Amino acid sequence: MRAPALLPLLALTLSLQSCAAYPRLTRPPLDPPPGAQWLTADDGAPLYTSTHLPEGEPQGVLFLVLGPEITAAPPSPAFLTALHDAGFATMLLHPRGTGYSPGLRGDLEDYDSLLADQRRGLDHLRDRFPGKPIFLLGHSVGGALALHLSANARGPLAGVLLVNPAYKLLSAEGMTPSFSDYLVFAGNALFRPSALTVDMNSRPSAVAHAGDRAEGEAMQADPLVVRYFSLRFLWAQKRVMDRCAKNAAATDAPVLLVQGARDALIDPRGSDELLAATKSADKTKLVSPEGGHGSSAVETMVEPILHWLQAHLR
Repeated sequence: MRAPALLPLLALTLSLQSCAAYPRLTRPPLDPPPGAQWLTADDGAPLYTSTHLPEGEPQGVLFLVLGPEITAAPPSPAFLTALHDAGFATMLLHPRGTGYSPGLRGDLEDYDSLLADQRRGLDHLRDRFPGKPIFLLGHSVGGALALHLSANARGPLAGVLLVNPAYKLLSAEGMTPSFSDYLVFAGNALFRPSALTVDMNSRPSAVAHAGDRAEGEAMQADPLVVRYFSLRFLWAQKRVMDRCAKNAAATDAPVLLVQGARDALIDPRGSDELLAATKSADKTKLVSPEGGHGSSAVETMVEPILHWLQAHLR
């Protein structure tokens, strides 16, 4: 069969493979905890936040910049406990359509609105804690979002912490799409870019690192986690990831990059490229020998990360 004759068959195959889609939910499946705190986005959308204050006056404030796959429990509990005990306040924010915040889950007509939600959170911290040193912490996709936020920040930051930032990726079993997945993606790219079709955590049992595998399986069982995304959402997110080096070059705050030595998803050469590109001369890299892609990279490095934060209080 000639190649031109194959094209209609290929298009039909792709359209059939990509016909499944998941429901478009506009509210989270779980109610927020009692006493939930809310911010109002620039366009009036309600945004869930959670702020923890230490005893006494906080020394500094850490803003956890989260990616779209937000769990019901806060990330890295041992690290957060150590921060609070050391006198740091922490805040996390759920952008629209993620976590406890309402909004269409897994698809956005305008991804810039999600970026604006993160900026709104940072502005809120500046207003609430005037004069206090503010740090950003972003993990994986959150690292790409933290770099975007730092490059466009309206005022100085005390530091930016990047944990396994999603810039250049490797192919990892259970963490990257299969060939058949890419066929489905191609069909959706052609016919339905806004349909919820991409499962970002479909095969956690295949992940080699025990900690990452357990986290992936827990995320599958967590109803709050957004599982299914549209191609246009992921394209927009990828554009932010692709700008990581440019945003690093515009970041003049001190930077700490934490790398899990056993992270199978993030190319460490890309992380080194980001650190080299950072505008600030104050840049440090920590490697967790047993850390994978997830929270183990932080939980196994609590003391050195806390030491870096305390050294950059100003």
